[in-house]
Amino acid sequence: MLAKAEGKILKELMNYFTVSNVGILIDTGVFYAFYNRRDIHHLDSICLITHVLEGKFGRPYTSEFVVSETCTLLRYRLGYNTALAFLRALSKSDIEIIFTGKDDFEEIVKILEKYSERKLSFTDATLIHLSKNYGIETIASYDERSFSGVLRIIGKNYSKTLPKTEVERITRLIGE
Repeated sequence: MLAKAEGKILKELMNYFTVSNVGILIDTGVFYAFYNRRDIHHLDSICLITHVLEGKFGRPYTSEFVVSETCTLLRYRLGYNTALAFLRALSKSDIEIIFTGKDDFEEIVKILEKYSERKLSFTDATLIHLSKNYGIETIASYDERSFSGVLRIIGKNYSKTLPKTEVERITRLIGE
């Protein structure tokens, strides 16, 4: 019985430490839920952002449009100071903000056309485009409708996939 329990714990730990990608894209919802303590995904976002900043998923990226969406959501739902805190934290982090140009714009429009049945936002289409350009297969997001089957999604219930001790470590670290 003990050997079976140890095997399960070992399997969980191996899964926890063996995610290997070029990097990870971060979507608006993950940033927003990090700041909104009442959001259903708050704990997931705390764990995800902590692991992103610790390098678990490789180099972290986001887009200028995600930054704009997040800042706007935070500004109008949680206040101006929260939006500024997000921007300050982002500028001090290792998360690379990718800016797009005219060539990107044309490719993003093609993605909107290709996935028209999903009714993607321009921001989501941009993230799909950037994933292809940068060879990134994983996205931190709660938007399964937009990204399912296109990118590997890490988000919903992320905290439940972690050992209890890891969640406790992160909540202590964040001060939750």
